[in-house]
Formats: sequence, structure tokens, C-alpha cells
Amino acid sequence: MTGGVGWGEVVPGIVLLAVLWVLPGYAVLRGLGARGLLALGAGPAVTTGLAGVLAIGYALVGLPWTLLTFALGALVAVVVAVLLGTVLGTTGHPSGVTVAGERALRHTERGWLALTWLLGGGVLAAAMTTGMGRADQPPQAWDAVFHLNALWFVRETGDASSLGGLAPMYADNAAPFYPAVWHSLVAVAPGFEGVTEAANASSLVLGSVVWVAGLVALARVVWPARALPTILVPVLAATFVTFPAVAVSMLAVWPFALSTACLPGTIALLVATFRGVLSWRMHLALGIGLAWAVVGVVLAHPSGLFSLALLALPLLTVLLLRQLRRQFRLGRRVGAVTAGVAWVVLVGGAAVFLLTFPPVLAIMDYRRGGQESYLPGLGSLAIDHPLIYVYTITSVNLVTTLLVWLGIALALRWRHARWLVVSLVAAVVLTLLAAGPPEQPLRVLSGFWYTQASRINQLVLVPAILLAAGAGGWLAGRLSRVLRVRVEWVAAGLVVALVVLTSGLRWTSQVQVMASTYTASPIAWGTILEPEEVAMVDRAAQTLPEDAVVLGEPVAGSPYLLHRAGVDVVFPQLSPIPDSPERDILLDRFDRWAVDPEVCEAVRTLGVTHVYADSLTFEDPANAKWEETSPGLRNLDPDGGFGSGADPLGRVDTPATERAEEAWTLVDEGGHASLWEFTGCA
Repeated sequence: MTGGVGWGEVVPGIVLLAVLWVLPGYAVLRGLGARGLLALGAGPAVTTGLAGVLAIGYALVGLPWTLLTFALGALVAVVVAVLLGTVLGTTGHPSGVTVAGERALRHTERGWLALTWLLGGGVLAAAMTTGMGRADQPPQAWDAVFHLNALWFVRETGDASSLGGLAPMYADNAAPFYPAVWHSLVAVAPGFEGVTEAANASSLVLGSVVWVAGLVALARVVWPARALPTILVPVLAATFVTFPAVAVSMLAVWPFALSTACLPGTIALLVATFRGVLSWRMHLALGIGLAWAVVGVVLAHPSGLFSLALLALPLLTVLLLRQLRRQFRLGRRVGAVTAGVAWVVLVGGAAVFLLTFPPVLAIMDYRRGGQESYLPGLGSLAIDHPLIYVYTITSVNLVTTLLVWLGIALALRWRHARWLVVSLVAAVVLTLLAAGPPEQPLRVLSGFWYTQASRINQLVLVPAILLAAGAGGWLAGRLSRVLRVRVEWVAAGLVVALVVLTSGLRWTSQVQVMASTYTASPIAWGTILEPEEVAMVDRAAQTLPEDAVVLGEPVAGSPYLLHRAGVDVVFPQLSPIPDSPERDILLDRFDRWAVDPEVCEAVRTLGVTHVYADSLTFEDPANAKWEETSPGLRNLDPDGGFGSGADPLGRVDTPATERAEEAWTLVDEGGHASLWEFTGCA
């Protein structure tokens, strides 16, 4: 297929989307007193929190969700933050010492960081765009279909509330809680004509900007006395395929990816907030910003609460123990012991509550298969091979794994940042539990992340990258002294070694994973749209009337008509619509429309005017996606008699030939798919 929207056409939109995600939160934190890399890294999480709260509030009072209303709400938040910072005296925090570290980075160090960020973030973005193909190339994964149509509805309805704003996805039969913060920000991003290119651009921003900025900020607060770990972080982040590539392609879980991308910056803000050298005013000011960031992580995706607990609970425990030990030595033993017991009770009580809370139980009830042994999972973690689907091993990440092990040894030896080791071990154990034998009783603990190893594995990267960065900085310093060479040149050599030993920062693997749901043929887990079919879907805006309502097997591609052509569809997602018996009838037996009165009654109730047919089968080279829930719509071929009134399975002997010929009029076709006007139930 030729044509389409190229990446060059959406560069302004990508830049504006990055600004939209970073600037509001950065301004709030800057007003409160945070500075530099800390404000930059935690800013997207704060922006996410602001967007989530504003969208819910606007829906409650009837205000539409637009770029203007979001900007006005964010401006109010910035003004309030500046006022609070002024009252607390934290806005004008001394520039010589920042809350992000022991000192501000020198100009030369900032220059090196800019170069490594350009290298690491640039490779991540370039690999994603290469794997995707065009900017408007549709991703073909289960969750992608849902999120793209949900994004379209947010644009159309002006409702981005997580409390029922996505009700149109359920035909307004239900208005459940659904994390819509990612949808809210991408929907109002300027510079994108279509939904698809906006969603694809968000993957670049989440991976190359939000994720890397958060890791850089976290490195700065974890290793405040040394600049090298911070400078190495962007390159180390680019050596991993697990995030963002797997998250935004094979999984297509943009809300979860947003929550994960915001985690490092939020934890960095947590470290800064509880740093003991600050005044109580600064603690309070940063605590306000931290609250917004935590809200952002959780509203982006509820499992962000568990992700934050997994990675930050060891840190909070260490910080609390230090304070309690100090108080105990000062003679305040009763208070210290009481506070320690209260902390244990609080954590235990929260765990018990969550394990018995119905919404959490619903998440934990997901049943997934596993492997008979933990060894394959360990092997995948060692080389950073995706814990989802079967990919050819084209590159490995052993060098970074070795740096992680060195970082663990140094952290234990120095007694610094040992909480990173605890977080790493916890994330690895939960990942292996999800990937391993299903009969393991402790596997239930991975249920907070839908018992999906490829999701939990993303959390492993946060402590792993930080430990590798600390080890890389130490190694560069050591070699500099031994070789008597300037540390900058040793660090540059280390970066070159990382690029070479990871086969160009995992370029082939990054592209392979992205292409597997975008451009590779057949598409992983089943093709939904062939290239010619994409063109037919895009033409539907002109070939179908404005009042058209299209019925088709969801996994065959009909939902794409909504967000790509603005054509109403019976099924906006691949899952069945709850509490809609008419849709259930059509899924089960639409092919019997000429002999089953209930089918035509359902067609009339839903206002169906056109039918999307697809003859691609699971056995064809393109390998069609196949689901058991829609036998009545599968492989419809009106031109060949399939769906003509005769039962394709031979259950009825009456063909109703004359009626069938009048019922179907071909409108357009592309590949194995076709669009038909249907009047058989008129």
C-alpha cells in the first residue's frame, strides 16, 4: 500500500505532544520549588494526574474536554502551585543546591547528557517508527482496537472521564471505570488529523521523553554525588526491548505504558520529598507535587498503585527505619517502636484490604497459562528477550545484565541504594511467578498485573537500569584512574561498547517487535487488516453514506471503520458488548438472517445498513485472526452464497435465492474484505 501519512508530516504534532505531557507538570513542580532534572522527570506524572482529575471534574459539571479547557485547568493548577511555593518560601529555592542532587550538573555534564539522550532516545524513536512504517499505519492487536476507538470517542464526545467517559465503547449499556487519562491527553494533542497517527506518536513520546526523563531524574537523586550514572541512563534504557517496544506494540496497553513510564519520575520525587536535609517547608511543597504524581500513576492505570508499591515500598521502609533508628538513639524509644509497629500494621492492613477488594479480585482472577519451569523465564530476563509471543533472537543484552550484577555488588558493598536491589529481586520473582508453573500457589501475587509476565517484566527495568548506571559510572571512574585517561573519554568508550555489544542498542529486536503488530506479514497472533483492506477502510468515509451502520465480525477489521473513517459500527471493540442481546444474536447466527426472524429483528433494532465481509481464513498465508465468539459473522461471502439465506453449515434446505440477490449490493472491496449494502431485513 502506498500513500498515507509519513512521519515527517507529524513531527510538529510529536513535539507539541511532548510539550503537552511535560510542561504543565514541570510548571507546577517548578512553582512548588522543584528544579532541573527532578522537575523535568516528574513533570509528566504530575501532568497525567492533572489531566485525570480535570477530566473527571469537567464531566461532573458538564464542561467539554478540549485542549483549551485542559490548558485553562492546568494554568489554574500552576498558579496555585506558585502561590503555595511563595507562601512556603520554596519557589526561590537556592540554585546552588537542588533537591535533585548534591549539586547542579555542570554545563559540560549537561552537554554529555544531551548527547546520550539524543542517542538513546533517538534510537528508541527511530526503531519504533521503522517498525511501524507510516505514521498512520494501524496497529493490529486486541487492546489497540479498543484504545483507538476509545480515543475517537473522546474526541467526538468531549468526555474523557475515567468514571464512565468511555461508555460509548459499551454501546452506552454500561459506564464502568476505565483509565482514560492516556486517551484524554492524546485526544487533545494538536497537530494530528487522525486518531491513529496521534496514538502512534504517543508511543514515541512515552518511550523517548517521558520514560527516559523519569529515569534520568531518578538516577540524579539515587547517585547525587556523581554525574556519570545520570549521563549513562538514556543509553542503558535504549538497550532494553521490554519497554517501551513490547508495551506499545505487542501488548498495545498504552494506559499501562503511561503508568509505567511515569513511575521513575514519581519515585525520584518520592526520594527528594523525604530527603532529610530539607526544611519542613520544602518537604511539604514537594509532598504536594508527589501527591499529584502518585495520582497520575494510579489514574493512568490502577495497577500503577501496585507497581508503585512494589518498587517504592522498600525505599519507604528504608527511609522510615533510618528515622526510627535516629529517634531510638535519641531516647525516644517508645515513639520509635510505636511508629514501627504502626507501619507494619498499615502495610499489612492495606495488603489484606486489597486482597479482599472485589475490583482487585477481578483483576487477579485472570487465568493465564505458564511454563513448566522457571528456567526459560530466567533466560529471557538475562538477555532481555520478550516474555510474550515467539520472536527470533536477533540481539541480546548480556552486557547490561552484567552491569546490573556489578551494580548489585556495589550497592551491597557501599550500603547505598540497597532498596534498588530489593525492588529488583521482588520484580524478578513476580515476573518468574507469572511466567512459570500455573500450579504454584504464590503465583496469585502476580495477579495484581493480570498474571502477565510481560507486564511485570517492565517494572524490572527501573531498578535494573539504575543499578547498571551506577556500575557504569563506577567502572568508568576506575578505568580512568588505571589508564590515566580523562573520565569523559572512558565513559564515551563505554557508550560505544554498549552500542556495539548490543547490536546497535538492540535495533533489530526493537524493529522486529514493533513490526510484529504493524507491518510484518502475517501479523502476530492473527492478521486483522491486509494492506488493501486498510485502503478500503479509509475510503469508507467517501463510499458509505453518513448514516451508515456497519455490521461485521470484529476480528475481521470492522471496528477500524469508526476511528479511521468516522463510520458507525455495531462492534467498536473485539470483545462482545455486555447487556446487548441483539448483538449476541448477530454474533451467533447472522448467517441465518433469511430463516431466523430474531436475526432481522436485531438488525432493525441496531439500525444496520451495511455489512463488512471478509473471506480470509486462519489457514490462508496472511493468517487471519480468529475468535470463537462470532460464528454467525465469520467468513461472510454474499457474492458466493455465504450468508445468502442458505445455511452455510447445511442446517436448512431453503436457499431463498431471489431474496438473497436483492439483499446484497457491493459497495467496495479490498484484499479479502468487502463492504456491502444490506437490505435483507428491511
